Amino acid sequence: MNEDIRDIRAPLAIPAWWHWPLAIALAAVAALAVILLVRWWQKRRAAKLTPLQRTLQALLAAETHARAGRAHDWADIVAETMRGALAARLGADVLPKTTSELAACAWAQPSPAESESAAGGQLAEAPALLDLLETCDLARFALASLDADALLAKTAVARELAETLFGPRQQRPTPPLHPVPVTS
Repeated sequence: MNEDIRDIRAPLAIPAWWHWPLAIALAAVAALAVILLVRWWQKRRAAKLTPLQRTLQALLAAETHARAGRAHDWADIVAETMRGALAARLGADVLPKTTSELAACAWAQPSPAESESAAGGQLAEAPALLDLLETCDLARFALASLDADALLAKTAVARELAETLFGPRQQRPTPPLHPVPVTS
C-alpha cells in the first residue's frame, strides 16, 4: 500500500496564461507614465526661468567649456546667448546679422551719452558686446587659439553684459515743466 502513495505528488500551480502579458502591459504603462511625468516636470521647471536666468545658465555651460580650453564650443554658446540677449533688448531683426553688420547699426555707433540715447537708440554696452562677438567669431570661424584664462575673462564680461541687457533700462530724468526758482 505504501508504494502506491509514493508516486503521487502535490498538484502543480499553473498560472493563467494572461498573467504575464498583463504584468508586462502594466509595467510598460507605468514606465510611460514615469517618463511623461519627468518630461512634464522638466518643462515646467524650465518654463519658470526668466530669460536672464536661462542666459546665465548658458553662460555657466560656456564657462565649463572655457575651463577645459574648448574655445570653439565656448564661442558657439556665448555668441548664441549674447545674440539672443541683444535680440531680447532690440528686437529679433538683429539675429541674422553678422558682427560687422551689427557694428554698422545705429545702436552700435558711438554716443556722447553714457546710457541709451533717446534720439539715436545707442547702447552704452555696444563696444563691449561687439568686442565679445568678434572674439567669438575668431574662435568659431578662424579657429583662433584662446587660452582658458582669456575665455574665463570673456565669460565674465558676457555675464555682466547679459545682466545689463536684461536689466531694467535706465530712465533719463525728465526736466521739470516749470523752472525751479533758485533762492540764495
